[in-house]
Amino acid sequence: MPIKLCMSKFDAPISFVIALQSGTVGVVTADHEIYLYDTLTDSKEKLLHFNVPRTAEFIYAFDPHNMRVILGSKENQTLHMIDLLVKKQIHRFELHKQSPTTIAFSPDGEHFVCGTDHGRVLLWRSDTTTMISRLHSFPEYTSLYTKPKINYVSAIAFHENMVATSGYGGSVVLTNYRTQTHTQRFSLGTMKNQALLFYKDTVIVGNQNGVLLKINRNKKISKQRLPTALGEIKDLVQIGSSYVLVVSKQNYISLLNAETMKIIKERYIELSHPITWISRDDTQHLFLGTLSGELYQFDLHPFHQLEKLIASKAYTDAYRYCDEEPLLQESESYLLLESIFEEAVQKTKDALEKGEIEQAKKLLDPFKPVKFKETAPFFSTFTSYNRLKYLYEHKKFAPFYGLIEQYPLLESTHLYKEVEGIWTKRFIKAQKLMFTERKREAQIELEPFTSVQSKRPLVQLLLHHSDILKTYSKAIHENNFPLLNQLTQRHPILKKLPSYVQLIERVAQLADTITETIKNKEFERADALLNKIGKITQFEHEYLRLKAFRSFASNLHHAIENSHWRSAYHLLDTYPELMALPWAQEIENRWYEKLRQCEVHAIRGDMAAIKQTLGNLINLQNRHHHIGDILRMTYQIQLKKIQAKNPEKFTSGILNYCEFFGMDTEIRHLLEKTKNYDGENNNSQLPLYPKKRDEWLSYIHTLPDTIV
Repeated sequence: MPIKLCMSKFDAPISFVIALQSGTVGVVTADHEIYLYDTLTDSKEKLLHFNVPRTAEFIYAFDPHNMRVILGSKENQTLHMIDLLVKKQIHRFELHKQSPTTIAFSPDGEHFVCGTDHGRVLLWRSDTTTMISRLHSFPEYTSLYTKPKINYVSAIAFHENMVATSGYGGSVVLTNYRTQTHTQRFSLGTMKNQALLFYKDTVIVGNQNGVLLKINRNKKISKQRLPTALGEIKDLVQIGSSYVLVVSKQNYISLLNAETMKIIKERYIELSHPITWISRDDTQHLFLGTLSGELYQFDLHPFHQLEKLIASKAYTDAYRYCDEEPLLQESESYLLLESIFEEAVQKTKDALEKGEIEQAKKLLDPFKPVKFKETAPFFSTFTSYNRLKYLYEHKKFAPFYGLIEQYPLLESTHLYKEVEGIWTKRFIKAQKLMFTERKREAQIELEPFTSVQSKRPLVQLLLHHSDILKTYSKAIHENNFPLLNQLTQRHPILKKLPSYVQLIERVAQLADTITETIKNKEFERADALLNKIGKITQFEHEYLRLKAFRSFASNLHHAIENSHWRSAYHLLDTYPELMALPWAQEIENRWYEKLRQCEVHAIRGDMAAIKQTLGNLINLQNRHHHIGDILRMTYQIQLKKIQAKNPEKFTSGILNYCEFFGMDTEIRHLLEKTKNYDGENNNSQLPLYPKKRDEWLSYIHTLPDTIV
């Protein structure tokens, strides 16, 4: 179990914990009190107390970069952003008759996503009170469901530019929240998913029935499913490179191997009371809150004990300790332990070659209890070494190779290497003799190996079909790949010849070189190398792939060089494999920066600046969804500014807005506020129907800089 430290005890159950900056931890209690706990000074400070009943359900999201928190009540339709340093509200976010069900900040803190009880996933910038966009809604396919009485978004997880969400209906949606492109949907059943975690090219999902699922983001298929006895899974936290902590309503946390999707240790961390929240900092320290109000810190890398065991040469105990603490297997101390074992193995091989069997056994004895699978073959091999030596000395190669097949570790001995050298020399000599029509002499040369099972096919081929080997040798010398392909298909044994293995390895390296030359924009050199590999029948599929990749990359480079950005982004969206190019990622980052600028312009209601920033990219086929939301926000900001100044212009602006975008939720909410404000706004001319989200594209050339 990781090293545990109880840092503090609070007067109420802990409902939220997060690791913040500089060794501080944010804590929220069931009494709706927000604390900052300083791990360096071992002190806590109460920042805020909300005078609401304990039964009120609040949700929280902390921005670890800027010391601020967003909170909202499940019974209210408003979010509040509070600066923790000055202890004041700095923003208020209206949800338009929706209540929040979950909130999360993006990794950089510039955005946050809020899920609502209408099943909507809303994206906001942290510095504006106007929503940027609606990413999507749950359930995903409303035709399959009746309108739910209780809707929700149940989980949100970020990774780089991607956000994963899950809600009513049980589906999981992945999307690039910056561009709203590359959206993927996974239907996993109807269970409520409450935990999401990005892991390499997959997403791990935990549901209310205690089932873990692993989605492959590339194949859009959930292939791995792991039922557990944990009950309702609340959170998933990655630790190390391949381990995940699974948190439920129990008083313990389970450890999962994310690669194999197997529970390594069901009670990896166990406390006296149920665990309510968990958070990890960048130094692999874990912070836990409990139902009884304790705040714990766990050191996930207890190195000192491992170092002590290694120093005392208690290797068996050291390996067993690492089995108890799997994270140690990623430490330098564990690498040292493994190097000690590898050194012992090498010394064992040396002793085995010298015939020092007793010395070899002594070298492996300290590791035998914990490395049985690795050491067992050695101990069975020791008894066979003298037999191998006898067969070598008496030139009995058939049983010699039979013994090698039975005990593969004997391949590391100098005896095996010497016999293989003898075979190679004799076979090459026999080839020369056969090519000069001296068959009898060739037979004598190969006679010691004619009864060796693994060598017999080559012996028979040489003695009875020397013309095939002649043709093969000529094809190898001339790099005649079509002929080599025909020969190896008819006689697969030829693929085992060292000359053929070396040739294929060289060609594989050539394919890797082509990829690197394309990445370095060396297109002429890539063409020359492609001409070489194009003649190799065995690599036809790889050649076609590389040829297409070279063509797309060249077109992309030409588009960039000539500032044809529409073509460049169209290529990236059509051929995602181009993102492997480092300079393709650069122009993708250029797009992110343009959108960031547009969001800033939208906050000011500056449509002219948005048009200037985007230019002819404003209606990119696969990228216009987020732009449409930015344009909506821009006009909404303009409408709010003129709302109190000129009712007549305001009504005209609303009509224009609905012409472009239809009647959406945000405008309905704005109209309701206006009606309450002046009481006589004439909205009889307003359309009451929405439009498709992308219908504004038909007005792209007539969108005005101002809505009125």
